[in-house]
Amino acid sequence: MTEAGRAAGFLLGGLVGLAVGVGLVGGAWLITGDDGDAAPGAAAGLGGELSAPEKLGAFVHRDKAVLELDGSSRGREQAERTRDWDDRSGEQLSKAYEGAVATVRSFSDSGLMSLFQFAAVRGPSPRPYVPYTDPSALGLEKPTGERVTFGKVDCVLHHQPTNAGHEPEPDSVSTASCQRSDERLTVLVRDITGDLAHEPEEVARLVDEAWAGLT
Repeated sequence: MTEAGRAAGFLLGGLVGLAVGVGLVGGAWLITGDDGDAAPGAAAGLGGELSAPEKLGAFVHRDKAVLELDGSSRGREQAERTRDWDDRSGEQLSKAYEGAVATVRSFSDSGLMSLFQFAAVRGPSPRPYVPYTDPSALGLEKPTGERVTFGKVDCVLHHQPTNAGHEPEPDSVSTASCQRSDERLTVLVRDITGDLAHEPEEVARLVDEAWAGLT
């Protein structure tokens, strides 16, 4: 595995197999394989600056939503901490991709009920890898984890156990992440909480919306 491949693997490191239901705020990167597309230093310097969209669908930067709900000193402190952590995360993302231009921003709805982290970097990433499970062998309707593709967006899903022959409940699926990548850009939405986590197709649509704005 090349140095850049290891960096990409670090960016998307292991989430499959963990419970990703409502209330998950932190989170690890996805488990990925290395398809060998990235050579050392290949990611750095591709394209121009990156800025997170001010709005994605009904979602805005989380610090702004916090201030709208709470303009007190406590709210301002929380908003400032969110911006600081996002900036530091963006720096770490850039380092993981050997100095490539990168940005990270936390988003939420106006009521802070559904949250996610948005990340973009000028460089390629491997497609997410999800370990194989046979639901029929486990007596389940769905595998515990799977990769589902919506157009050009790969989403990693976690399924709560549903006995074979039964229709899974809408909230039994949680979206761990959705990602779109080519040789010049990766856009990732992860750490998804609230009702949005149960709508992988909507998360994929947000990735496509951000992609269109950045390309």
